[in-house]
Amino acid sequence: MSNLLKGAALFIGGAIVGATAALLLTPKTGEEVREQLADLAADAKKRAQEYCEQVKAEVAKQTKKEEEA
Repeated sequence: MSNLLKGAALFIGGAIVGATAALLLTPKTGEEVREQLADLAADAKKRAQEYCEQVKAEVAKQTKKEEEA
C-alpha cells in the first residue's frame, strides 16, 4: 500500500505542477490566471479529500480483516 500512496502522490503532484506551468505560460490576464489557479487548487483539494477518504476506508477494511483473523 505504501507504493500505491507514493505513486498517487507523485501523480497528483505532477498533475498540479504541469497544470500550473501551463496556466502561467499562457497569454492571459493576471485575473484570469488567478481565477484558474484558484479553481485548480479547489479541484486538487477536493480530489485529495476524496483520496484520503478512500485510503481511510481501505485502512479500516484491512484493520477489520486483521482483527477478525
